Amino acid sequence: MKFIIEKGPFQTSLGKIQGIAERRSTIPILSNILISGEKNNINIVATDLEIGVMEITEADNVEKGAICVPARKLYDIVRELSEEQVEVQQGENFWVSIKAGKSVFNLPGVDPQEFPNFPLIEGTAYFNVAASALLDMIEKTVFAASAEESRFNLNGILMEKVNKEKRDYFRMVATDGHRLSMIDKELKSTLEKGIIISRRGLTELRRVLGDGETEVAISLKDNNCIFKTERTIVVVRLLEGEYPDYQQVIPKANDKHIVIERKEFIGALRRAQVIASEKGEGVKFSIRKESMEIRTGGPDVGNVQEEIKIEYQGDPIEVNFNARYLLDVLNIMDTEKVQMELKEELSSGLIRPVDGEAYLYVIMPMRL
Repeated sequence: MKFIIEKGPFQTSLGKIQGIAERRSTIPILSNILISGEKNNINIVATDLEIGVMEITEADNVEKGAICVPARKLYDIVRELSEEQVEVQQGENFWVSIKAGKSVFNLPGVDPQEFPNFPLIEGTAYFNVAASALLDMIEKTVFAASAEESRFNLNGILMEKVNKEKRDYFRMVATDGHRLSMIDKELKSTLEKGIIISRRGLTELRRVLGDGETEVAISLKDNNCIFKTERTIVVVRLLEGEYPDYQQVIPKANDKHIVIERKEFIGALRRAQVIASEKGEGVKFSIRKESMEIRTGGPDVGNVQEEIKIEYQGDPIEVNFNARYLLDVLNIMDTEKVQMELKEELSSGLIRPVDGEAYLYVIMPMRL
């Protein structure tokens, strides 16, 4: 195999797959990438057997074949090259040469036949979603999924089709048992039932969508979810098991509605977190007409209190929440004001944007 390629696109494509190939594994082949070529393209593939990524990149003088080389080493070499044109060629015993200008590198490769097969994607029915819409949905849910590998069903994000007022919506839900994030977009999908996709899988997809893609085609095949853009294919193995009944977690009777300036709220919480981070992140909120007092601390770490203006005319109430959980959601929202909906001290709180976007965030109370 042989091909000539511009350094910039080659480095970009290699960079995108590093997060997959670099994962520690007891299977050495998985630290390698497979590069195959035909006509005017090369396909760069990485997998950890749960997530697979294929980058399709234009190249010149492509001779059909395949090579399998260490992912990190090849990326480091290409990144440091001073010339813009790179020539890659397979030698004997799977060795690979990389030439650019007067620089010549030789890398030991492995037999491409040992590399795991990339799932076949032909013959699948896709539905299309605007990349910006899907990226927004991922941003507003993935942070709330559990990072604990043992909680495998909470370690994923639920994707499903729902119907509201005779309109179809695409929904994503994430929870770690302490909070829940849910967003709906009015998008058509062919999902017949809900599926659970790993947090890592959507994190890798987010990296791809952040590169100027305009549309994503989504499909299901052989217990995999396939995301396809013009130049990238991401295949994520679905998580098995039942997702929790999240509807039972969403409060339905929170009648105390507080409207808060989002940026002012973020600033006050960040200052409180300086102390709260040493006290399990817990912060007390004392809410009364037009005012919210935020305080936290103790005799061993000091204390802080701050008052901010709010829009509220109801009865006084005090609640305790995790400051970091609040900051996580406020930082990914983009409205000037947010609405916090409460019921009583030990009830879950609900946060949603004031602009009417179909997004909500549930946060469980804390005992201080």
